[in-house]
Amino acid sequence: MMMRTILIVTFALCAIFGSESQQKGKQSRVAAGAAEPSPKKDEKGPKIQQVQPEIADLTGYYTCKGQEAGGKNYSGICTLVKKGDVYLISWVVGGGSSFSGIAIRQGSQFAASWSIATEKGLVRGVNLYRIEAGKDGPRLVGRWASVPGPGVQQPETLTFLKKLDTDDDEK
Repeated sequence: MMMRTILIVTFALCAIFGSESQQKGKQSRVAAGAAEPSPKKDEKGPKIQQVQPEIADLTGYYTCKGQEAGGKNYSGICTLVKKGDVYLISWVVGGGSSFSGIAIRQGSQFAASWSIATEKGLVRGVNLYRIEAGKDGPRLVGRWASVPGPGVQQPETLTFLKKLDTDDDEK
């Protein structure tokens, strides 16, 4: 089961990063794990505020807002807990649907895979976020997709709420 999840995440990341590099038509000027420079004024596209270097650990509670494939908006709470080099991630959205997975960070990118059991069977998904520096903490802006599903990417944003209590870390 774990190997299947790793393969799904690897495939999704290759597909996403491969399409992004073809669209940009240039290689990254920044070594893996390093903060990306701010865009120059003459570069086209939105100005993105990158994550501050001191935000090394993303552990905490986040508000979650996104959109389902049918266009319906959802909101909920997401929890990130760092465990070694990976993160355990869990969401509670909508009417109480909960699901969890594993995530990794590389520089200003954060990728997660997850699954949820439904009455129709197991749904698996992948999320890819860009980490930005928010006013009160990190903000993860990204997209997600699932199988089975319609084959489209949907938007989702995680906004930092608060650090996990020390009591939560011990449980």
